[in-house]
Amino acid sequence: MTTRVAVIGASIGLIVSLAVLTLLWFGVLGILTVDGIDLMRIVWPSSVMLTVGWRTTPHGIFTTLISVAINCGIYGTLAILLRTGIAKAGILWKSS
Repeated sequence: MTTRVAVIGASIGLIVSLAVLTLLWFGVLGILTVDGIDLMRIVWPSSVMLTVGWRTTPHGIFTTLISVAINCGIYGTLAILLRTGIAKAGILWKSS
């Protein structure tokens, strides 16, 4: 069950990464700003690597792949932590 939750979380991380990269490709990434808060940094924290890592094309592609992998790991870990927290809260709720 935990593996399934991690895979679902990682899949969501991959979808978020692809959506942000698509917006970046079309040059409309500015729509991810709300009241001066850059939502790209919130939904994809490792995207900071994209702005500092590009020197050559192979290096940039590798940096982007690593950044996407880190984002999938973050979302997978958050999904496991959320599932564990909900399970523990359910146990505590039933015991009261």
